[in-house]
Amino acid sequence: MEDLNKYIDLIPKYLAGDANQEEIQLLFNWIELDMANKKQFEDYKKVWAFSEKGFDTEVSSIDLDDEWVKFNSQIGSETSAKIILLEQAKKKKWPFLQIAAAIAAIFVIGTGVLYMFNTQNNELVAENRIIESKLPDGSLISLNTNSELEYSKKFNKKTRVVKLKGEAFFKVEHNPEKPFIISTGELNIEVIGTSFNVNAKSEKGDIEVIVETGIVKIYTKKDKSDSVMLYAGDKALFNNTKKDIQKNVNKDINYLAWKTKKLIFEGDELQNIVNTLNKTYNAGIVIKNPSIKECILTNTFENQSLESILKVLEATLDLQIKKKGEVYEIRGGGCTDNKNQ
Repeated sequence: MEDLNKYIDLIPKYLAGDANQEEIQLLFNWIELDMANKKQFEDYKKVWAFSEKGFDTEVSSIDLDDEWVKFNSQIGSETSAKIILLEQAKKKKWPFLQIAAAIAAIFVIGTGVLYMFNTQNNELVAENRIIESKLPDGSLISLNTNSELEYSKKFNKKTRVVKLKGEAFFKVEHNPEKPFIISTGELNIEVIGTSFNVNAKSEKGDIEVIVETGIVKIYTKKDKSDSVMLYAGDKALFNNTKKDIQKNVNKDINYLAWKTKKLIFEGDELQNIVNTLNKTYNAGIVIKNPSIKECILTNTFENQSLESILKVLEATLDLQIKKKGEVYEIRGGGCTDNKNQ
């Protein structure tokens, strides 16, 4: 990934006429290595040419960091994605609108390419793909689909504060002098060094926190004194309607399946399985025949597509599963000998 970053960084530099002879040779050697490299270069070139034709008046320039784009890969070969973080700068001066137009077009050309420009903050946006990234302090995050993470460019200088919309798994670098604080909805989650999952996807504003290792303190933004301590294996649910936090032992072994793509079912009822699949794959699966909701299954799925899992359910439980639009409908009168009594 670092090598790819190096060559991608050279493309706009070359197109802007700022690359030296050694950099030009390096770039063209990379282009000749693979047709995919050549296509990527041509895509940038077309967009750059378009942007030059599209702006007749002189535009103001802004300073950009040498690292004007940063790429991060996503979980799995089938779901590799790129994040573009366009940061404010001090050394190079490139025409902003030309670069912005090029990057905006790359969003369309390259599947899964996302960008954010903000002079104050960095933003990671995961739309239809999971993103893994390392924060400036060394903390690791996995950002679930339809989720956003925002943090200041001054992150880790005095404080470590991030804002989360959606769901993410955090593995926080230990630093007792700079507690790591996640702001999401009406809740603050404060840690020193630990790993845990935060799910703030609920439309009602409910927030779920499950701790894998270490200790986490959570409290509402309005009342820090009324905090709840969570330890490894604990789960807390913030009810946005009641404005309270309930602490329990986590019994959901599949809470990280969206990240690990490993699902374990041990005598689970079909309704439970469907709920888990819907959450893990952002799917729309509905059981049309209420009598089969209690059919049970014991199986483990690892790195399997939703379709392949549904085929196993269909064959094992004697079901009929049909896709209508974006919804999977489950019917059947099977599994009569395979129910919880």
